[in-house]
Amino acid sequence: MTGTDETGTTVPDDAERIPDTRPRPTPLWALLSRWLTRVEAWLRSHGGTPLRYGIRAVWVTIAAIAAFLLVGPVINPPLSLDDITESASTATETWIARDFDADYTISRDDDGRLHADVVETITAFFPDDVDESGIERILATQYEGHDLAPRGLEVEIDGTSVEPDVRSTADRLHIELDTGERLRGDHEFVIRYRLSDLAYTATDDVTGGPVDLLEWSVFGPSWPQAFSALNVSVTLPDELDELLVRQPFGGVAWTLVSGADWLDREEDSPAGQNVYAFSVDQNMPPYSLSWFRMVFPEGTFTMPPPTPLFILQTFGPLIPLGILLLTLPFSLAARAVAWSDARGRPWYVAQYAPPKNVSAAQAAQIMRRPRTRELAVALAALADSSRSRRPEALAAVGRAAHRTGRVGDRFRARTAYFFDRARHAQIADGFRRIPRGFVRDGFIAAPLALTLVQLATIRQLSHQETLAVIWWPGLFALVSFVVSAIVLGIALSARPLTRKGALARQHLLGVEAYADQTSMLDRATVDDALLPYAVVTADPRDAGRSVVALVDRELGEGASRRGWRTGDFLSWPRLILRAAAVLIVAGAIAMVALVPNPHERVSTYDRYDFESRGTLYVQVDSAEVEARISSDGDRPKIDATLRFGIEFDEDSRRVPQFAVPVMNAIDGQDLGLVVDDVSIDGESVPFEVTENLDVSTITTVMGDVRVGEAEAVVTYAYTSPAVIGEGSPVSGEQGQPVDRIRWAGLLDGWESGWTHPSAPDPVTISVRIDDSVSDRALSSGWLREDPDTAEEARDWKDSSYAFGTLDDELGAPEYLTEAEYGTLVESRDSADAGVVHTMTVTEGEYGYPTRSTYSDLGVLLEFPEGTWAGPDADARDAQAFAWALPIIVVTSTAGLAILIGVIAVGRSLLRGRRMTQGTLRDVFWWLGPAAAIAASIVCVWATGDMPASWVEGAIMLWAAGLGVIAAITSWVVVRPPAPAAPPPASKRPQNRKRPRR
Repeated sequence: MTGTDETGTTVPDDAERIPDTRPRPTPLWALLSRWLTRVEAWLRSHGGTPLRYGIRAVWVTIAAIAAFLLVGPVINPPLSLDDITESASTATETWIARDFDADYTISRDDDGRLHADVVETITAFFPDDVDESGIERILATQYEGHDLAPRGLEVEIDGTSVEPDVRSTADRLHIELDTGERLRGDHEFVIRYRLSDLAYTATDDVTGGPVDLLEWSVFGPSWPQAFSALNVSVTLPDELDELLVRQPFGGVAWTLVSGADWLDREEDSPAGQNVYAFSVDQNMPPYSLSWFRMVFPEGTFTMPPPTPLFILQTFGPLIPLGILLLTLPFSLAARAVAWSDARGRPWYVAQYAPPKNVSAAQAAQIMRRPRTRELAVALAALADSSRSRRPEALAAVGRAAHRTGRVGDRFRARTAYFFDRARHAQIADGFRRIPRGFVRDGFIAAPLALTLVQLATIRQLSHQETLAVIWWPGLFALVSFVVSAIVLGIALSARPLTRKGALARQHLLGVEAYADQTSMLDRATVDDALLPYAVVTADPRDAGRSVVALVDRELGEGASRRGWRTGDFLSWPRLILRAAAVLIVAGAIAMVALVPNPHERVSTYDRYDFESRGTLYVQVDSAEVEARISSDGDRPKIDATLRFGIEFDEDSRRVPQFAVPVMNAIDGQDLGLVVDDVSIDGESVPFEVTENLDVSTITTVMGDVRVGEAEAVVTYAYTSPAVIGEGSPVSGEQGQPVDRIRWAGLLDGWESGWTHPSAPDPVTISVRIDDSVSDRALSSGWLREDPDTAEEARDWKDSSYAFGTLDDELGAPEYLTEAEYGTLVESRDSADAGVVHTMTVTEGEYGYPTRSTYSDLGVLLEFPEGTWAGPDADARDAQAFAWALPIIVVTSTAGLAILIGVIAVGRSLLRGRRMTQGTLRDVFWWLGPAAAIAASIVCVWATGDMPASWVEGAIMLWAAGLGVIAAITSWVVVRPPAPAAPPPASKRPQNRKRPRR
């Protein structure tokens, strides 16, 4: 039996029913949604509307406080440089510490915990015009996550024990030493106390390995007093002293002025004890700092668990972000379950009649089908059109059908769907609802307020010392914005179907079932009242093709094709063109972000700008470099030994380290550098090798402090020293490809590259060349750059002075003495199956005699192309291409922009400035500007550090500038068509009197 219900839906027998199956939510979504539903119900039962407004007020208050912290003053800002310097002028307005003596006795208990027994003796001077009765001492109670647990506090004033007034805060202990009467002159205050767990696990800034670090500030968290003398001593038992990784370090500082030194064991240390001390005998202004530093192997001390305050400080800044992230799964669960569409019947049936009181536009909104909305609305409009307007309405249906389902219509269709009046009328019509309530309010307020809190936290903590375990402010802000946008979007866009909407949806599903069963789209007419609803649920492209056939059947074959591509329809050429424009700009950005700048200026002395700051405390006094160039068949090899006379600074602030740069590649061709050993005074020491372009820096990583003179020896080898290059004038193959072995014993800048006033003197370069190598050479000699090979110094080519000719080429002129010019001695000695060439240079008043070589100190051997295995022509070409790539990119993209600009100007002169939307206008408005933007991005990146005299920079700047001008011009000369003027209003003819006959 069949019948109808109140909605007009046919109620059939069981055999005709189609189950309306809906996907079940995941257990997690169901659980989270169940929690949200219970929270909503509980809040509704305990307050209703007043409680809802109260919760809103709480969120508004949180957001207001966060906004104040975001744009208002910084809370508890650290002292600025002005604050500290101004305090020096007011130092005499309070008491002054004539002497500050701090004695620390370090011990380790049976459990491995560190303890420090501290005795502070402060001789305070109270001027006559100062009204003070005592002093205040502030101690830290929390340090690097450890509870210092101050205890055993004893205080004496002028030799008399007193009971101090002690006040504790979260991380400080305030000790008031008050006599109760106004003080004058000098008074002695003695404070004794014990601290625990001062050491903490850290990374050694020298070796990079984990250590137990005892680094303590003598004055504590705050010391706003000036002082005249400071004495600090630290006593270690033998068992701890033997474990020290290196000498203790201590010092004092005020703003930019500081002094520090490595501490030696005091000679009068008691038996079994080791005293390290330093003192300062000069006036120091308020807010001075003093510290000592001791490094122990990891595991020397047992570390306590972190304190709750440290955990809060570490993870607290992430709490707003964590809560914000927590709202995301809850909002997704609410959207999937709690705010899901209402259920209709468990089934639906095939429907052959349109739903009652549901327009085609409403049907598209109910079914969420933006791509078929326009076609359905056009079919509905056809049914309502008059006979006279039927051809026009039918043509409109055909045009809509041609667009429906095409890729280029996606954006246009979705935009029209989103701004359709029927979308916003669904609530009033009862098809959808807004899930108002406490939960939705929370999902709207929480992202806004918590994002402000997170940004305010970032802003406030950016002025403080970072304690968070992970502190990436930019990433935190980005994640906050993204998560907030998602949660807000879910909460604000949630519009689940009501019961009425669910029944209407099932009716439309029934229409879809009927259309499938009867092949309605192929058999119906355009006047079928059910057709607008059938196309709503059909496949967009299939529906478009079917309706086109129906329209052509009535209007004629191909009649519907005229004018179906509207200006906002994106055809494949337009889509490809716009994608190309976006990719051009994205490619330029990716190039700047990922590709090393080949035009970055590299100074000669950049090679000696070592990363390790410890190298600042080492001077190089002499250099002796030896090398042997040998071969094994067609494989050459270089073994080198570098000996340096060096001196470690006794007043170093860091562990002194020695470093030397060596080549690792030439013209992009890897030399196969292998560093064998680094030794100081015959003792091998740890080292690291860092690469920067074609130079590797060999740096010691010594953990102990060295002072005085020493010998540093570095041994390394090149396993593939032969490269392909351009022949020099002395090779007889100038400009032609040749195999080359270019060895630099000391890189250019060696004369003054090391820490000032380093000036190696003497410098000896000795190279042994086996006969198996020299016999194949076209030329060999001492390395130099030849000024005759190019006008610009940067383009000078490598060449050589033949062995045995240095005295003729670089000898001292007659008008200069050896003291002024320096000395240069060359020698040649025979060796087993080879020859040893040696050059010794000393510095004169005007520098070194080798300064006119303009190059590294070494040798150059050139061979016929193909002599050796190892030269990599592809790598050389790749480097040349990398050098030219920015110029190619800038000139090509700028050239494209210029060409498009010229065409745009020509088109505007011939056909006017107005142009309808289409592929050609996209060329002018998208491709030209994108090319100009890409050229500008790469140009700024490539020329940012380029010397002004380089012609490459001028080419790129001119090209990018003209490209930008051309892009702006194409925008200006090509304009959209003017809006059509409304037709003139028709005027009724005036009644005139007929003339009398």
